Amino acid sequence: MSEHPNVTVINRMTKAVFDNDRETLAELFTDDMQLHVRGPLPRPGDHKGVDGFLGALGAIFELTDGDVRIEQLFCTADGPWAAEWEHAVLGRNGRTLETNNAFVYQLKDGKIAEMWMICAAPAGSESFWD
Repeated sequence: MSEHPNVTVINRMTKAVFDNDRETLAELFTDDMQLHVRGPLPRPGDHKGVDGFLGALGAIFELTDGDVRIEQLFCTADGPWAAEWEHAVLGRNGRTLETNNAFVYQLKDGKIAEMWMICAAPAGSESFWD
């Protein structure tokens, strides 16, 4: 069975994030792409376009000095929708934060148009970013 095209787009996006490949991200996002970040992360809220996306995720990489490890537990898609569950391990100032994160994507014409990132870190995890 072949991989759903939306899963391929999401996996390419994840690789581009870790490769700091802005050009590929621009190809994978609609011009008006919106990212909605929820949970105990450094830049929760709503972010628009590649710049907003990189600002929100870049803050995580910057504050951890790049000590970000993720494991995709599953990614599935149907029609214009996709969902992903990942396990993340973040390191910062000698501390570690382990969390699971949920992502929901809406794609249009093979590009990510909207993305919800919900961090399911344990209560009190906000202090990791202080």
